[in-house]
Amino acid sequence: MTYVVSSRQMKKLDQKTIRECAMPSSLLMENAGRACTELLINEYPAYLTGQILVCCGPGNNGGDGAVIARWLAEYGYKVCILMPFTDPPATSEAKNNFALCKRAGVPIIKIGSVSSLPRAQEAIKESSLIIDALFGIGFHGEPKRLYSDLFRMIAVSDLPVVAIDIPSGLDADTGTCFEALKCDLCISIEAHKLGLFLGVGRYFWDRLALVKIGIPTDFFKEELCAELITESNCLYPCRNPLAHKGDFGRVEIIAGSPGYTGAAVMACQAALRAGAGYVFLHHRPGLEKIFEIKLTEAMSFAIPTDSISNLPDTEAFLTRLNKASAILIGPGLGTDAYALKLLETVLKKCKTWLVLDADALNLMAKNPKLMTHLSKENILITPHIGEFSRLSGCNTQTILVDTLSCLQSFIKKYGCRVLLKSSTSIYADENCMKINISGNDGLATGGSGDVLSGIITSFLAQEMEVSEAAISASYLMGRTAEQLARTRKAFSILPTDILDSLFKEEF
Repeated sequence: MTYVVSSRQMKKLDQKTIRECAMPSSLLMENAGRACTELLINEYPAYLTGQILVCCGPGNNGGDGAVIARWLAEYGYKVCILMPFTDPPATSEAKNNFALCKRAGVPIIKIGSVSSLPRAQEAIKESSLIIDALFGIGFHGEPKRLYSDLFRMIAVSDLPVVAIDIPSGLDADTGTCFEALKCDLCISIEAHKLGLFLGVGRYFWDRLALVKIGIPTDFFKEELCAELITESNCLYPCRNPLAHKGDFGRVEIIAGSPGYTGAAVMACQAALRAGAGYVFLHHRPGLEKIFEIKLTEAMSFAIPTDSISNLPDTEAFLTRLNKASAILIGPGLGTDAYALKLLETVLKKCKTWLVLDADALNLMAKNPKLMTHLSKENILITPHIGEFSRLSGCNTQTILVDTLSCLQSFIKKYGCRVLLKSSTSIYADENCMKINISGNDGLATGGSGDVLSGIITSFLAQEMEVSEAAISASYLMGRTAEQLARTRKAFSILPTDILDSLFKEEF
């Protein structure tokens, strides 16, 4: 399992390991530096062809860098340390490791002011690799001019950069920054940090690696740390080859309105492609001919309408839904009184899994009294950032800058289950958080959310647990888009391309 942690969680895990495993902080630092060194030597030898310049800050991240420099020198590599600070190291562990480097004969260049940066420039010119061990996970705010000028100097050198734990200047919790040092490779120590995936964090690294330093896995579970979803832990519904269609769930989709029938069609097709045994579409009267032509495998029904009010006949409508394994409402539904009546009905009366997407979320934002239903254990909402902004009342910029705070506040207020969709998608409830970073800009197209909601509802109908259904569907969509981008430009990918390619073994 790959975990993703906040700076607070990481510090707590370090202290717990020191306290309960009798593992001193100096040993953790030694383990971190040596593991990073061995990873570089074993997996990235092309980086180690000339002088390696290890840029060390005064804290524990700099101490990790000093251990790396010492071990690289021990293995016979040409190493130089750059220290852009004049105060004593902030921790005894860092101080001791700088002293060990000096005793081992590792050259150390101290840069105390902007005026002495030409010395750093010369060291950079003589190097083939920069190791960034300047700021650790405790950094917040804006770097001092000495550091920001050094960042720019390294950036224009065009040398490969390896960041230790997190690119310097990046906030480890939010992924925000005033200025940060972009890296080719980031080596996370023990767990990835949230800031690598939130805000603008993903812009500042090209590749990720992970090294372990001895923190027990159980500690991460006890701390309820977020999980990063990958190919190894993505789950799909269990299938019995002797089963029949009745064993794979009955998906009921309430969707579509004039001009928006495509959303309903794609949601239905996605639910089928994801393995549902039956898919039924419930739509407004007057769209029968469209859905008869567009849908082959799914069954479609016009929703009975009260002749007096011209609104849905909810009693007859609910009779149709009583066999559902999971229900999806929202894609292309509209936001008029007719749609509102449908949403109110399923929120109040349906006990099976209920996925709210698209117009169902817009209706809820316009009718805040409906938000009280979100605490029900059978409801999952799947907003993108704009929809979540309307639901939560947070403006989009605030959400982008501090995604987790906004999301966690919303969940605490309503006690709900949310899949927040973006370039980094997050499933979260009061006890669980899972993160997906698969995908590309090919998914930034109208209709992608309809496909995703159909897959999620299908997985729920096949009895997957809600967090696994939501995040695995998100990962599947993203991974399919990545595979499609091998054969065509990402911007040309359509939601129907995703549909046609789900679960393909080869591209």
